[in-house]
Amino acid sequence: MTQNGKKFKFTELQDELVGEMVHAAIEKSVRAMGQMLKIRVGAGKIEYGPEEIPEIPELEELGRFKVHLVKMIFKGDINGAFYFIMNDHEVELINTVCLPAELKSDIRSENKMMKHGFMSEIENVIAALCTKEMSEFLGAQMQVQVPEINIMQGDDINEYLFKENRDLKTAFYVKSLLEGQVVNVAPIFLWLVDESFLTILKLNT
Repeated sequence: MTQNGKKFKFTELQDELVGEMVHAAIEKSVRAMGQMLKIRVGAGKIEYGPEEIPEIPELEELGRFKVHLVKMIFKGDINGAFYFIMNDHEVELINTVCLPAELKSDIRSENKMMKHGFMSEIENVIAALCTKEMSEFLGAQMQVQVPEINIMQGDDINEYLFKENRDLKTAFYVKSLLEGQVVNVAPIFLWLVDESFLTILKLNT
């Protein structure tokens, strides 16, 4: 991200504050996801920075496999979006192993609707926790909008995210891998946030 023609860099204090905020949000997200799915979940490598999100190699490795992407826009003092990305196999696995019996159905259309509803509910909870962390750390108010689910091929998602960078005017990103410790799921959780994040961060530091 550039400001006044110069690439924005965090000061030591800003990096410490942002790192604490991001890790606290991801840790709470991991706990919430584990409780909802009734499985052990850990946080893999967490990346963040004051720039557009770079290409995600893990997505290119998925090739033509179907991927489910839940997007949740948030608006207010800080604007941006959260993205929760799972491949089709992981969605099926969660449906088989983790989805409550009362939410399962033998009817294909109903089953698909239930699975997507469950994914949206996971993202709802995670998004609420992350906006709460941003709000508490930076004294900002945001509201999360209704989830939007897209199904696309894995190797199309980086191109999709580059377009999202432009649409959202991304100035700060977070990338994290939420890994199942026993059940083999590893959804990718992303934040794309606009320049208002950096403006409020500077005011607070």
